[in-house]
Amino acid sequence: MSTTNLSWNKVWPECRHDFPGGFAEDNIGVIRNDIVNLCHRAGFDEVDVQDLLEIHAESLSNYELIKLDKASQEAEKEGDEEEPVRGLDIKIHRECLGGIEKALETLKESDTNPARSSKVAHDVEKSVQIYQEIYDEKTRKIKQSSIYSFFKQVRHAVPVTPADPATE
Repeated sequence: MSTTNLSWNKVWPECRHDFPGGFAEDNIGVIRNDIVNLCHRAGFDEVDVQDLLEIHAESLSNYELIKLDKASQEAEKEGDEEEPVRGLDIKIHRECLGGIEKALETLKESDTNPARSSKVAHDVEKSVQIYQEIYDEKTRKIKQSSIYSFFKQVRHAVPVTPADPATE
């Protein structure tokens, strides 16, 4: 315990304990009162607080620790198997945007008032613009980059000519 106290003295002097047995009984009482006060502020009643303090006073057996570990691993696995996230994939995005564009073209061709159909088309395109931007972003991410996009073309200031073996 003295090695721990010496190391904590250098790292965090306020946490160092000067008594030989670890926590003193009066410190446990202060900690217990802090726990009770926090629980009351969180809305727990006296029975809940007493149960909490009693549970943590008991040490767990190896069997109970293994059981808790398995339960936490199962809960983790269940958390991993979440429902698929609802959202627009690229195919649905493309179909929807294409359908809107096709409907607007049909409207423009069929309407006898071109100013009205043009205004409606403009308003709809403006409203759908966010979906178009999302679609463009998704396609940009998926598009495979060419190997040439990672290289920068270098232009030489002086043209490089091959050496003529006859002049050497």
